[in-house]
Parts: sequence; structure tokens; C-alpha cells
Amino acid sequence: MLTIEALIINDILVLFPILIYEYFTLYNQNIKKEKNTIILSIVLYSSLYLSIIYKDFIPSEYQFVSIITPLLIAFIYKKSLDTFLISLILGEYLINTLNYSSYLILAFFTSLYIIYYIYLFKAKSNNFLIDISILIVFFTLIINILITKNIFFNLISIFIYIINIKLISFSIEEANNIIHMHTTLKEFEKEKNLKLNLFKITHEIKNPLCVVKGYLDMFNIDNKEKSIRYLTIINSEINRTLNLLDDFKEFSKIKLNVEEICLDDLIEEVKEIIVPFFLDKHIYYSFEIEEDIYINGDYNRLKQVILNIIKNAAEACEEYGKVSVSVFTSTASVFIYVKDNGMGMDKNTLDKIREPFYTTKPYGTGLGVSLSREIISSHKGTLSYSSKKGKGTICKIRVPLS
Repeated sequence: MLTIEALIINDILVLFPILIYEYFTLYNQNIKKEKNTIILSIVLYSSLYLSIIYKDFIPSEYQFVSIITPLLIAFIYKKSLDTFLISLILGEYLINTLNYSSYLILAFFTSLYIIYYIYLFKAKSNNFLIDISILIVFFTLIINILITKNIFFNLISIFIYIINIKLISFSIEEANNIIHMHTTLKEFEKEKNLKLNLFKITHEIKNPLCVVKGYLDMFNIDNKEKSIRYLTIINSEINRTLNLLDDFKEFSKIKLNVEEICLDDLIEEVKEIIVPFFLDKHIYYSFEIEEDIYINGDYNRLKQVILNIIKNAAEACEEYGKVSVSVFTSTASVFIYVKDNGMGMDKNTLDKIREPFYTTKPYGTGLGVSLSREIISSHKGTLSYSSKKGKGTICKIRVPLS
């Protein structure tokens, strides 16, 4: 058989299972370490088994470098039990089947184990183990040349072994580098998500706190009627803040406190909160609310969404702009339209606004729309935007009726 054919067959039988394992470890990072260790053992014994069972396809002169490859892999991965068992199998096969000198094989394994324990206990690198093992194999085959007088095939065996081991070394090193990069990236993403969630907390809690501060500034103990109404709104906003903190603390899906609510009453409360904001920014506004609309939902969550959307609409307008809010029913749904004549959005911005953390505001976090969509989705509804640059924007909310 030609040397190149023997090399190809050798690589298919020995290296292919090992390379498959490397691929497996790269794309299955979440598998427990114990299970991963078992799979590696199966791969090593499979590689050894294939080398022995299909020995007729490989010239006997090349079989030595073929079957010792799984042993070196076991050394590299520090699988002490497997190295011992594979050594027993290899020793028996090399002496009784390939007719190597028992003294030569004993010296070979002794040298390998000395290098292995230096590698294991002195914290040497993989390259140290691989390079020294190449030298040990080289001297073993040189001695075998002197014994068998078969120079050509033994030199070819050394060449094949060096290629295979260097290929495996490169594969393991690159796999470890990728795993390290993957781990680093996961840590980076974890840190990034933590920071983004902190931004989210700041963004969402700022709104109710600003409302509370605004009404405290307007609080007048001499006007009992207004003060009582302000206290009701302040209490509601504080409860909404506490609910937000509970959601972010648990880092879980938003939980709804579902009850039958009168939507027109909710919009009236939103109107009371947002009108001072309109007046401050000199924004014209209109509310058209169909009466006696009842839905099953979370009062505070829906108020949070509607307030956020109306506030965004007002912020998109220049001075003396206009925001209109319409609430009406159709078939089995209620629709809430918030329309402004502000700056509007082009198609690219309109597409990106659906993405979490995207914002066009200088100090925005891009989380308000994302959270609003999540809340409406939890109510089995939809939230969508239509807009034209320079013409304004319409936000459409649909929620099922009770």
C-alpha cells in the first residue's frame, strides 16, 4: 500500500473521532464536566479500537504511531485511569501482535510516564508534553530501526507521527482558545446585561419618581381637596415603583395582577398625571375616550405603558406641537391610539425601535418601548408604530376586551 494511502487511513481511523470530540466540546459548552469526561473516554477507546480492528488496512510498520495517538491524548487531558488502561492494551498489542521488543516497549512507556508526571505535577504546558513525546517516539523508532534493520518504514512512521501529533496539538490549542474566548464573552455579556438592567431600572423608576416630586412641589395643605387627590396619585406612583423594583429584583418575566378594570377611568388618571407635562412643554393635547370600556388586565402595568407612550409622543414634539389620544372598541378588542405631529421616524429608525436598548434620545436607554411591548404582550395584545420623518408618529395598542 502506498504511504499516502496509509496516512489517510490512519488519520481517518485515529484522528477523526478525536476531532469530532473537539468539535463537540466547542458547540456544547453547557454539558456537565462529568458527562464531557465520559464522552472523551468513549472517543479515546473508539479511536484505539478502530486502529486495532482495522489493522489490515494499515501496514504493520505504521501501526505503532497509529495506536499510540489515543494514549498521548489521554495524557494531554490528564485522564490518569484511561492512560493506565490504554497502556495495558497497547503493551499487549505491540509485543504480541506487532512483535516489538518487550524491553523496548517497557522503556518506551516508562519514559512516557516520567514525562507525564512532570507535566502533571510541575504544571508544564501541552507543548512540553507533545514535543518530548515526539523525541521519545523518535528514539524508540530509531532503536527499532537498529533491531529490525527497516529504515524506510520507521522513518516514514516518525514523519506520520509528527504530522498527526502536531495536528492534534493545534486542534486542542485552538479549541481551548475558542473555549476561553467563549467563556470570556459570556462573562462580558453577563456584565453588560447587568449594566443594561441597571439602566432599565433607572429609566423606568425615574418616571414615577418625577411624578411624585411634581405633585409634592404642588402640594398645598391649605387646599384640602387638591391635596387629597395628589396624595392618591402619589400613593399610586409609589406602588408602581415598588412593583417595578420587584420585577427587576427577580429578573423574571413580568407578573400581572389581573383584574377587571375600567379603561376610561385609567385614562382619566393618566390624563391628570400627564397634563402638567403638556402645559410645561406648551403642547396642545386632546383625549377622545369611549365610555364604559372594561378589560381584564393589570391596572398599574397598563398605566405605566400608556404614560410612557404619551410622554414619548410629547417629547418628540417641538413647542406648540400636538398629541392626541383616542380610545375606542372594535369587535372583541379595545384600541388606544397615541398620535403626535413631532419629528417622526424614518424606516430604519422605525425598524430599530423594536430592538431593546435602541434609542434616539441623548440620555435615553432604549428600554421604555421594549418594556411596554413586553407588558402589552403579557396582556395578549399588540403594540405597533407607524411614522413618517417630519410628519409625526402613531402608536397603536390593541388589547382584548373582557
